[in-house]
Amino acid sequence: MKPPMITLYHGPGSAVSREAFRLLKHASINQIFRIDLVQGNNHSPTAEQITAICGYLGKGSPERGARMILVPQAGMANTVEQAIETIKAKPTFLKRPLLVDWVQSRAIIADPPYMVNDFVKGVGLKAGNQ
Repeated sequence: MKPPMITLYHGPGSAVSREAFRLLKHASINQIFRIDLVQGNNHSPTAEQITAICGYLGKGSPERGARMILVPQAGMANTVEQAIETIKAKPTFLKRPLLVDWVQSRAIIADPPYMVNDFVKGVGLKAGNQ
């Protein structure tokens, strides 16, 4: 069985994102998970992934997650569809560092970066065992 995977949408030009990546790499030494590094502004999630991430960020409310997924310069999306359109038109508007645990249906914006430490504690746990 493959170890679980955490996806990091990483902005290498951001000190916050670099620190989140450093913490994620460090945590992966002690815990067994893989890192899917999506690096740079030319790589954005698919519409389906954005929809899922908005639901995860919003703790079940995709509209609340849509208001969280964009950088302030992009303005606020009130719907998932607006978030998708904005990110597809300008991938730099995706807020990074964004961590996603697809198996556990969780996501965070790791700003401040120390949020990575709490996020990775639940990696690999079955729902209900967290």
